[in-house]
Amino acid sequence: MLNIKLKTLTLLAGFILTSGILFSQSDSIPVRNDYSRIIATDMTHTFDFGLGLGLDYGRLLGIQAGIAPVKHLTFFGAFGYYLIKLGWNVGVKGLLIPKTTTHAFRPFLKVMYGCNSIIIVDGADHYDKVYNGFTTGLGIEFRFGKMKKNGFDLDLNVPLRTIDFWDDWQTIKNDQSLEVLQDPIPVAFSVGYHHEF
Repeated sequence: MLNIKLKTLTLLAGFILTSGILFSQSDSIPVRNDYSRIIATDMTHTFDFGLGLGLDYGRLLGIQAGIAPVKHLTFFGAFGYYLIKLGWNVGVKGLLIPKTTTHAFRPFLKVMYGCNSIIIVDGADHYDKVYNGFTTGLGIEFRFGKMKKNGFDLDLNVPLRTIDFWDDWQTIKNDQSLEVLQDPIPVAFSVGYHHEF
């Protein structure tokens, strides 16, 4: 009789221990949540706002705003101070690397239209003029931080100056009362600090 009770008690204790181990193992199965990682990888910035210097910001000091309907394309507009009046530009950038949170360096090619040349003559204000035309260029967006929202744009611009500009420039060079101190430079640089949304 004692043997039967002891066997029953041993079986019952073994059952309780075994079921406890099984249940505790089911609670400790490791689960990895990759959902947030997938979202961050695919995230694209749609809006871009920058402050800077150069043609891309209206000339001397200005702002630029852009919209990216797709990862490789940004349409932008800019205006700023252009020494004798407000300058402006509108254009498009084609990004070689997509505008996503996984890419810190994004090289691009661009074309824009707007204020791209200026003539200023000391003591002869009637020659002072801002000229509109196309500008081509290339550059790089450098973004930092986990979400790649902030960073710098560096641009090299090649202004395609108009016939009006070159005609006026020749007139100034032929004016014996003026001394030309600097010829037009073939390229221009821009730099700006940007935030993306």
